Amino acid sequence: MNKEEATEMDPENKKTIILHKAIDMFRKNTGLAAEIEPEPHHTGYAADAVIRIALQDLEYIYDAAIKNAISRATLGGTIRQLDLFQRKGIIVARYVTPQIADELKKMNIPFMDTAGNVHINEPPLLIFIKGNKLIGADLTVIRPRAFRPAGLQVLFALLCNQSLENAPFREIAKKTKVALGTVCMVMNDLKKLNYIIEIPPGKRRLIRKKDLLNRWITAYPEQLRPKQIIGLYRAENRDWWQQADMRDLNIFWGGEVAAAQLTEFLKPQNITVYTNKPVGEFLLRYRIRKDPQGDIEILRMFWNFEIDLPHKNMVPPLLIYADLLATGEARNIETARILYEKELDRFVRED
Repeated sequence: MNKEEATEMDPENKKTIILHKAIDMFRKNTGLAAEIEPEPHHTGYAADAVIRIALQDLEYIYDAAIKNAISRATLGGTIRQLDLFQRKGIIVARYVTPQIADELKKMNIPFMDTAGNVHINEPPLLIFIKGNKLIGADLTVIRPRAFRPAGLQVLFALLCNQSLENAPFREIAKKTKVALGTVCMVMNDLKKLNYIIEIPPGKRRLIRKKDLLNRWITAYPEQLRPKQIIGLYRAENRDWWQQADMRDLNIFWGGEVAAAQLTEFLKPQNITVYTNKPVGEFLLRYRIRKDPQGDIEILRMFWNFEIDLPHKNMVPPLLIYADLLATGEARNIETARILYEKELDRFVRED
C-alpha cells in the first residue's frame, strides 16, 4: 500500500492533508458549502483551523482540532482541547470508528473525518453519518522525538517544574530518567517546534505551555502510559483504599482516588497507583491479588522529582489529569475540568 508521509516539521503536514480531505468528503456527502479560513485567529487557545459551514442563509463557525486518530484513550484529551477554544469546537479526524462516533454523538461533540462520517447537532443543521469505511492511502505519521515515549518523559518534567528548561541537561536527564543524548535531541525538537525560545543572555524559555500540555495528554495514553503498566489487581476488601497510607512503600495515588481528594467531586470506581519499588509488600498488606479484570491498576513511576503540594501521597496533578481523560468516561472528563482550573492552570500560565 502506498503511504503518504508527513512530519510536523514539514509545512505540508499531516493536519493539512486531513483537513482538506475531511472538508471535501463533507461537501460531497452533505451537499453543503464548507470553507476553511486561511488563518485561525490566534487569541486565547489556538485552534488548528477555523471552518465555516453554510445552510441556506445560516452560517456555522467552528474552531477545529485536527487529529490523525481518535481512540477511547485519547478521546478525553481531545474533548478538553475543544473546551479551551473560543468558539464551538469540532473534531476533524482521519477516521472516526462507529463506536467513537456513538460516544461523540452521546456527548454532542461535532466531528467529521476523511471517510465522510460526520456529526453536527445544531438545529436546523442536523447531520449524523457513521460507518463509512476509510478508502485510500494510509497516512503514516512521523512523530518528532519530543512526542515519543522518552520525549514525553522530558515534557512531563518541563511542564511540572517551572524553569527546568534552564537547568543543565544532566539535571533534566536525572529528573526524567532518560539518557542525556535524548534530552539534547528533545530540547532541539522543542526549539524547532517553537516551544522553546532562546533569550539572552544564554537562557531558554518554555512557551505555548497550554498547547504543549494538550499535546502531552493526547500522546501520553498511547505512547507512554502502556509501557508503565505493571498489571491489574483486585483487593478482598473493595474499600481498602479509603484509609490506606502507602507512602512508606513509595506508592502514590493517581487517577480517580487522587482526583477525589483534590476536587471532592468524584466517587472513585477504579484505583490507580504509581510506584518505583517492588509491589510485593503492598499486595500482602492490603490483600490484593492479580486479576486481569481488576479495578486496581499499578504503574511504574517514570519521573524522579517531587512537586510541592499539600498532599504528599499522590502523583503530580498533570498525571492525575491525564489519567482521568484517558478513561474517556464523561464523569472523569468533568472531574478533569475541575482539576485543571484548581491545580493545573498555574503550571501552564505564561510568565
